[in-house]
Amino acid sequence: MSSGRRISSELNNLIDKTIIVKTTNGKTYTGQLYAYELSPFIISLTNVKDDNNNAFYKVMINGNTISEIIIKNPPLFEPREFAELVEKSLNLRPADIKVYEETGVVTILERIKVSQNGVEGSGPMAQRIYDLYNDYINKKKKELGL
Repeated sequence: MSSGRRISSELNNLIDKTIIVKTTNGKTYTGQLYAYELSPFIISLTNVKDDNNNAFYKVMINGNTISEIIIKNPPLFEPREFAELVEKSLNLRPADIKVYEETGVVTILERIKVSQNGVEGSGPMAQRIYDLYNDYINKKKKELGL
């Protein structure tokens, strides 16, 4: 995977997550990443507070003025890690599970989709995966002290 695609993948995984953006002019913004464009680089934050504790509904920042993007909390859902858990716990073949890291999605048996938003699918297998997902997220929360 090229470095450009990795950056895009990283930013995709941060959509709706709280980040801190520091600018070259010394300002700091904390908010949820709403959207971004790579060329030209622009990011959009919602529910934003600046370093003076002023609140804004939305802020768009030109990438030329960004000096740092900081992620405070690691993600709760890591697709590859969850796929390995499903494979071991349910004794599935690796071919039954596909991981799409760039979008943060795991598909199981081509009909059950799992992401940071939860489990999509129905039936007994989906219920087992839903139970695994809840246990996995609860364990991650405890590890991170959330």
